[in-house]
Amino acid sequence: MKQATPAKTKRDEILAVASKLFYEQGYNQAGIQQIIKEAGTAKGTFYTHFKSKEELGVAWLRGRHVTWNTWLHNAVDAADSPRDKILAAFDFLGQWMADCHYRGCAFLNTLCETPNCDSPLRAEIAAHKQELRDLFERLVGQHFPNNNPAANAQTGAVIYILFEGALVEMQNFCEHWPLDAAKQHVEQLL
Repeated sequence: MKQATPAKTKRDEILAVASKLFYEQGYNQAGIQQIIKEAGTAKGTFYTHFKSKEELGVAWLRGRHVTWNTWLHNAVDAADSPRDKILAAFDFLGQWMADCHYRGCAFLNTLCETPNCDSPLRAEIAAHKQELRDLFERLVGQHFPNNNPAANAQTGAVIYILFEGALVEMQNFCEHWPLDAAKQHVEQLL
């Protein structure tokens, strides 16, 4: 017997509207009044669920982390070897950037709008990026099991930087060539 999908709560609806607006317009451009209006909720209801825009932003980034990492891991886990898994991450990046019309990373976009290093938003962004870096370091360690762990960590960090650099420059130029250049260098490293 198929289980019913749980009904969306008002909190879920607010978060869904905010997620769309934050990603499409930018965190700072999407205001609470716009979110309340588009979610069809009352101001009091909004503040019952989220004490501030920053709290809503943190919830958005946490949800985005789960969604984006699910997409990434589905692509990576489909590959067989650690080397192929690393390269699959770059293939995923190319497809995802094309699918989002080069809008780019919600975390990096929000980072550019959040100058306060102590912001809870920055903590979510750093945690998301650290998990990606850890993935590359782990896969490099699996690819080179006999190498010095420090050398593998360094190679994983370089691959992470190439991935992030390709992401930023694909968004900047709205073209695929930064990914091609980064992936070619990764292939040489492996």
